[in-house]
Amino acid sequence: MKPTLRLFAAGASILFWELALIRWLGSNARLVAYYSNFVLTAAFFGLGVGTLASQREDWRLQRFAFPLVAATVLLGVVLAGEFHYNPGSADEYVWIGAPAGVGAGLPDRVIPIWAVLMSAYLVTAAAFVPQGYVLGRLFRTVPPLRAYTIEILGSLAGILLFSLMSAFRVPPTVWFSVGAILLIPFLGRSRGQGTVAIVCTAIVVAAAVPASRSFTWSPYYKLAVEPIGVLHDFQTGDPIRGAQPFGYALTVNHDFFQMILDLRAPDQNPVLRSVRDTYDAPYRDEAKLPPGPILVVGAGSGNDVAAALRSTTRAIDAVEIDPSIIEVGKRLHPEQPFQNPRVTIINDDARSFFQRTKQKYALVVFGFLDSHTLLSTYTSVRLDNFIYTRESLARVRQLLVPGGELYLSFSSNTPWIHQRITNLITEAFGRPATVDIREHGSGVVYHNVNLPETGGARSDTPAAQVEIPTDDWPFLYLRSRTIPAHYAGFALIIVLLGTASLLLLPRGQRHVRAPFFLMGAAFFLLETSNVVRLSILFGSTWLVNVLVFSAILVLVLLANLTRARSRRLGLGWVSLLLLATVAIGYFVPAHVLLAIGSRSVRAAAAGIIFLAPVYFAGLLFATLIENEQSFYQAYASNVLGAMVGGACEYLSLVLGFKVLVLVTLAFYVATVFAIRATKISARS
Repeated sequence: MKPTLRLFAAGASILFWELALIRWLGSNARLVAYYSNFVLTAAFFGLGVGTLASQREDWRLQRFAFPLVAATVLLGVVLAGEFHYNPGSADEYVWIGAPAGVGAGLPDRVIPIWAVLMSAYLVTAAAFVPQGYVLGRLFRTVPPLRAYTIEILGSLAGILLFSLMSAFRVPPTVWFSVGAILLIPFLGRSRGQGTVAIVCTAIVVAAAVPASRSFTWSPYYKLAVEPIGVLHDFQTGDPIRGAQPFGYALTVNHDFFQMILDLRAPDQNPVLRSVRDTYDAPYRDEAKLPPGPILVVGAGSGNDVAAALRSTTRAIDAVEIDPSIIEVGKRLHPEQPFQNPRVTIINDDARSFFQRTKQKYALVVFGFLDSHTLLSTYTSVRLDNFIYTRESLARVRQLLVPGGELYLSFSSNTPWIHQRITNLITEAFGRPATVDIREHGSGVVYHNVNLPETGGARSDTPAAQVEIPTDDWPFLYLRSRTIPAHYAGFALIIVLLGTASLLLLPRGQRHVRAPFFLMGAAFFLLETSNVVRLSILFGSTWLVNVLVFSAILVLVLLANLTRARSRRLGLGWVSLLLLATVAIGYFVPAHVLLAIGSRSVRAAAAGIIFLAPVYFAGLLFATLIENEQSFYQAYASNVLGAMVGGACEYLSLVLGFKVLVLVTLAFYVATVFAIRATKISARS
């Protein structure tokens, strides 16, 4: 196979396997779903190590491509059978367990967080070392700018291929079969390597068969539905059994998520009676509501919509982000709420729907809307974080007619989350929120009304001073502006491992190429900022993520083509334009663009303002590598810099996302000085 074709295949394979392994490990090890940026930085670390090692021809690391990928897949199988420990920090909350009456308690044997994340990090990193090794060797066979362009084209193909599979919700057996084909260019010519590849592929596909048959793979989660045959008495914990299953439990990534229940008839079962009372709470005074439809967000599999149908004759808009959960509700919910002609189903992110709808509502109901995964592998933001912000709740109030009401149900399992949501609703509506704490841990129902503000303020008690999330600091599940110890520890490990990888270089060359390293860190943060800002503008859906990352790769390609065809812009002008566009992005907050009514015009404006730095960053990188003699080393420095950028992303937990733009700008300013210092050193 020609080197150019192998480069294209390598780029496609690397991006495809990054996405596949992040998804696989996050679905099987529930904690990894909250920390998938660890897995991404692990992939960067492996690529950097492999690229640096590519000068050692006698190592022939390509031999291990199939076995190490297989080991990572099998790690997911092993972790899927174990219970994973909640972070031992009071600073952050992670969903765990089932509600009272449904679960029988947690198992005695657990795996601590450090063991789960460290094993995921090291094994994933090892899987990408052979791929980085082959990539580094291929970089020696093709001129740098052309090689990088082909590799980016392959990366774009890899992300589109995996995204297509997500769109059609194909199972892991298909992922891994396609991924094995993409790994073929990494094989040597020996028959033994081919045999190893066939055996490893067979093992991986066989290991994925149970996960493919027993689960539904939505674009967000690994879903399982199981009958609820036993409930548990609130007081004694004794089992309660019925003649038939009470309903269904829906789990995501091996953790309880929601129930599907028939709550039409009064039931003497105290568990079901308590659950029904919570779902019916928004409709107790339905007759007093002003005219207008009802909006249910976080509609899930249909319990909230079923309660609205039982209690009212109004039209209902039901918003749910996950298409597979909607399908489960249509198929299994005994009350069939989604089939009712009064119900309009909207498959969208709630925040996106808030921004684009022009409908006014008499009642808005938040139906236990929470997530068990991250918005993106580039950020620590969870999928639901931008729904529980000051700006989001202010928009909800705008959607209510005068006298319209908000009911927000939430499993506020810690006092500070309870106080935070109370404060958030109070501030958004300008009047004190009312709180109904349900019995037996059935959640808390928060309520407010769209009436003229009373000036109701938060109290001065210490609990009331819990910070309200905003679009800039949207961390609902983080107690305060702090970096929890497990984040800080892994950030330190990332930096130390990246430094240790330099030992692979010959003596006298054990240093990073500063301009490329700094650009790698800056570019990671640039991608993080773009994911966050564009999610605010267009929603936190998987499709928005795909479009953002694809647009970034296309802009890098355009930058490469610009440099290949024209050399009019020198390093000075390119650097100036890069710094200027990053600064403009800092001074133009994303919410300003929400005032633009046309979605297409808003998209164009966001692209120009927020993605322009990507183009100029790509142009700067292309200019530097054009005549680079050791591109493998420059590329490795860039990837290792991205690891540091990943560690710096945790600064957003303290400073917010807007400050990350300043950190990005600082990295690029340092890049300019590093380029200048390199030129001076070369002349002397």
